[in-house]
Amino acid sequence: MAITTLDGALAGMQYPREFVKALTGTLVAGRPHSLFYLAGIPPAGSAPAPGIGGEVLTSLSGQIPFSNPVSGNTYLARFQAQAGQAGTLWLCDRLWQNSGIDVTSTAEQVFTGSAQIPPRDANGSNAGDGVYAAVEVSATTGTGTPTLTLKYTNQAGTAGQTATNIIATAASAPAGTFYPIGLAAGDTGIRKAESLTLSATWTSGTIHVILYRIIARLELTAAHTPNALDALTGGFVRLHNNSVPFLVFVPSTTTSVNIMGQVIWTQG
Repeated sequence: MAITTLDGALAGMQYPREFVKALTGTLVAGRPHSLFYLAGIPPAGSAPAPGIGGEVLTSLSGQIPFSNPVSGNTYLARFQAQAGQAGTLWLCDRLWQNSGIDVTSTAEQVFTGSAQIPPRDANGSNAGDGVYAAVEVSATTGTGTPTLTLKYTNQAGTAGQTATNIIATAASAPAGTFYPIGLAAGDTGIRKAESLTLSATWTSGTIHVILYRIIARLELTAAHTPNALDALTGGFVRLHNNSVPFLVFVPSTTTSVNIMGQVIWTQG
């Protein structure tokens, strides 16, 4: 059954899950940065290596710890953090990822064998509503600033939809750089990633396509000033079974930063 009262939310709260990360590399104001590859708490995750066809994720080393409820559902009860600079911290669920993309090729790279997402979209289905794509860097890129064009199947099952990176790419983008991809007109999400095309060579480096859902966004309005949202202010968002939580930070300035905080799930 779903939790329908505050008493139920309080009764189902789990032990807090801590995170502490030191962001390294040159951050850029307004450019999202994944915390997945950074040492700390939880420990660093490894670069994806499933091949071009990708893999559906139900657990992953380096994720924020998550376990399915014995019965009922899981919801976000609290999300708290502080950072060494202002910015926005995203709590996301990582649904799918791939590897094997050639950063020097300008041909379309087809994700042969790519699978549909697991049933963890905004509605708890595998249709893709509220699921987005990003190109994530795991090894620093070289020279070049390519446009990234993703071909995908949308939430209605229409294949061959295309969209490009919203934030311009940069040369020497460090590991963790996270380039969100837009959506074609009328779309509300992505069911399956189909291919990626770079308009120019990136010379070197390693990149991956990630499909993810944003669970919550936390505003960090000033350096070392904590903020939090709870079951009410966060919208009591549900995390579906086998979620793979990870963090993305959008900095307000260009300095490196420490980030720490916790999440609390409630189940019932």
